[in-house]
Amino acid sequence: MLDKKEQQYQALASWLNYRLDGWRAHREINYTSKWDEYYRLWRGIWDSTDRTRTAERSRIIAPALQQAIESSVAELEEATFGRGKWFDIQDDMLDADNSEAEYIRNLLQEDLEKTGVKDALAEVFLNGAIYGTGLAKIVVNQTVERAPSEQPVEGSMTGMRGITEYASIDVKIEPISPKEFLIDPAANSINEALGVAHEVIKPRYHVVQGIQSGVYRDVPLDGDYDTVKMGFDSETRQADESDSVKITEYWGLVPKRFLKAKADKDDFEYTKKDELVEAVVTICNDEYILRVEENAFMMEDRPFISYQHDIVPNKFWGRGVAEKGYNPQKALDAEMRARIDSLAMTTTPMMAADATRLPRGTKFEVRTGKTVLTNGNPREALMPLDMGQTDPSTFNQVSSLQNMIQMGTGSADMVQQQDTASGMSMMQSASIKRQKRTLMNFQNTFLIPMINKSMWRKIQFDVERYPVSDYKFVPYSTMGIMAKELEMQQMVQMLQAIPKDSPAFNVILLAMMQNSSIHNRDAIVSGLQQGEQVDPQMAEMQQMGVQLQVQQAQAEINKTNAEAQEEQSRAMLHQAQASALQQTDVDMAEKQIKIAKLGADVERQLSETARNVPEVEHLKSETILNLAKARAEGTKSTISQRVQ
Repeated sequence: MLDKKEQQYQALASWLNYRLDGWRAHREINYTSKWDEYYRLWRGIWDSTDRTRTAERSRIIAPALQQAIESSVAELEEATFGRGKWFDIQDDMLDADNSEAEYIRNLLQEDLEKTGVKDALAEVFLNGAIYGTGLAKIVVNQTVERAPSEQPVEGSMTGMRGITEYASIDVKIEPISPKEFLIDPAANSINEALGVAHEVIKPRYHVVQGIQSGVYRDVPLDGDYDTVKMGFDSETRQADESDSVKITEYWGLVPKRFLKAKADKDDFEYTKKDELVEAVVTICNDEYILRVEENAFMMEDRPFISYQHDIVPNKFWGRGVAEKGYNPQKALDAEMRARIDSLAMTTTPMMAADATRLPRGTKFEVRTGKTVLTNGNPREALMPLDMGQTDPSTFNQVSSLQNMIQMGTGSADMVQQQDTASGMSMMQSASIKRQKRTLMNFQNTFLIPMINKSMWRKIQFDVERYPVSDYKFVPYSTMGIMAKELEMQQMVQMLQAIPKDSPAFNVILLAMMQNSSIHNRDAIVSGLQQGEQVDPQMAEMQQMGVQLQVQQAQAEINKTNAEAQEEQSRAMLHQAQASALQQTDVDMAEKQIKIAKLGADVERQLSETARNVPEVEHLKSETILNLAKARAEGTKSTISQRVQ
């Protein structure tokens, strides 16, 4: 008879298996068969269920959908990791300075890349493109790191070389196939679900080591489980039951009575007294509980993250590239297989023979140099069969179906050679917009939560290297290869229209080098940036030269103003002189009038004197009059010279 503790574990296993079976059935019925076919189309694996008609003999699978999937994944990888720096941290300004935030960002990126986060995310991208949903699990491991060291030896100049061991807390991103993941069908996200589960086949020694270390309970490792649809591949995995076990790890809400209280009932309904708590439960072979404990993480979060490659409203499982290109891919395969089957009938020589005229036991076949024996005239016993010719229009239909796959998936790799440059640019722009939409969805629902959860694990367990602070994470993604090529073409066209001496020319040239993929890109960018930077001494000399030029220009302006003022003064002086000369002419005219009047008066007086005085006196008067006239003439001449 089982004790109460074991009964409690069995009750918890029954409570979980009842729900996990329903979640698994929902996934198998609605999604698994489609996922298997998407996987086969991507791998190019033919299956009898993929026939489009009963008489179909060809097994070719066109690589158009494969190309679309790989192109989409390559664009997302390049956009995420193309620059090396794929996320950044913005911390609260009241808590820490920018230097500390930069140090934490570099440290976290180094630790994540050490555990292979880039390879893990590449697989997540691939799962999202094939199945529609990318999933990953954040795993925390404590490992022992080893590094060469040199220890000092007393009395020796050189120390003794050895190995130093130290404990390391590693946060690893583990990709998960949708075929290994279970979630509550009523939930649209991991956080709002009752719980999630990860099912995987592990070697037996993995569980044995866990039991020996005390992580797992000591339970029997026997039992039977279904391995046909387990694992990443769709092929049947012939598992050796003696050396492998099925591990189901459940993260979610469970009734608290299964953890602490005594289990006195084994029902599947909630009661008013039931309190749901976050816990982790590990089940072996769908029967035995290996571990059960409350969620020990600091934030009590579930270590799973997911994103939808293309959002399906109100659904957890998304739509991938394979689903978007499924219908035209099936039509393309049917067209190509029908054409190949027709070519086999029209190009292979066939003969019709009269069986009554062939020798008994003859194996009739057609080959070069073959001698055919007949009883009678061979022309009457044998006749070639002509099945006509294969319709050449089917080859054009194949190209049209490839364009339909491009329309459905948004892949711009399959571009017609006769398309114009503007048409190709428009086609690339439409594809880039769709890729950008998927990238933004990945950043918001997967990348930022992954970095947050990784940082929480580091703060909780790696306390010596990571301080406690609140950080805000920002993705640092760039454009994919296709977007870079399109932008490069646009910048080349702008360079052709901008003069080389324009400041915008160097800015565009620097942006082109930053977007390029050449091996010495960093050196070229550094050289361009150094070319734009000015030496302080040269800058000071240039500034002094500019100031000197300004002073010279100011001096020229002042000189010009002085000369203008001088010219103005001269003009005013000349105007005054002209006015003075005009006034002198007037005065001279007045004086001449006065002299004339004076001369007239003198003549009149002399005339009167001459009448009254004798002849001698008349001569004296005449002499005096001549002297007066001469004096008047001299005065007049002097005044005229002055005026001139």
